[in-house]
Amino acid sequence: MLKKTVTYLLMALVLIIFGGYFAAASILARKGGEKELCTGISVTIADSSVNRFVSGQDIQDIITSSGISPLGRRRAEVNLHDIETLLESRSAIKSSEASISRDGNLRITVTQRRPVLRIQTPAGAFYVDDTGYIFPWVSTFTSYVPVISGHIPVRLEEGYRGVPEQSDRKWIERIISLASYLGSHPAWNAQIQQIYVESNGDLVFYNVIGDQKIIFGAVDDIAYKFEKLRIFYNSIVPVYGWERYSAVNLKFSDQIICTLRDKKDIRKSAAI
Repeated sequence: MLKKTVTYLLMALVLIIFGGYFAAASILARKGGEKELCTGISVTIADSSVNRFVSGQDIQDIITSSGISPLGRRRAEVNLHDIETLLESRSAIKSSEASISRDGNLRITVTQRRPVLRIQTPAGAFYVDDTGYIFPWVSTFTSYVPVISGHIPVRLEEGYRGVPEQSDRKWIERIISLASYLGSHPAWNAQIQQIYVESNGDLVFYNVIGDQKIIFGAVDDIAYKFEKLRIFYNSIVPVYGWERYSAVNLKFSDQIICTLRDKKDIRKSAAI
């Protein structure tokens, strides 16, 4: 019995010694690591195959030219949260993640905003991303998304960035739903060359094929209106030709109203 007790005590003592050793080693390693200097920055652009608003070099330049540059500082002095906040203050950057390795390398992963449309206003050009966030057009990279011009009912100032409120927000949400529909229907997306907002709020399309003015109206019944446009191309154009009509109105239920070219106030309706 005494022998077993002694054995257990020895085993417990060995465990205590090893536990203390590893704890001390861990503390020393951590303290040593905190004293190591940050010597480099590596950047990953998570969605670089989709958008190229910023490059790895751009990210490094933003960080190193700021007052919180980590290079040459001890790891314990590097504020990762401040670096992430700095990067996310740039309008084309949606999110960023910063970490620092044991060998002192700052690792940055950036996700860019994904524009779904571009709006042209007297205050300049702006992208709108899939969350409704608006930010200025970036000259270094063009995202090929639908472009909307005309009487844009959103109050924007030069350099604006952010999410609009109230009625402006509602219009942006409706127009995003149209952009989303076009994004999921590549044939229509490729066909629509320009979107114009009339003074009464109606959307008008000008397409790649045919020079008709396509009056879409309000952003509602999107799929239904595009089905009517498909019927115009597939059933009316083959019978009457491309040049017969100057405008096609999709606003009204159960009708496609076509305006004869060069003959004002003469319209032809096709029931569907």
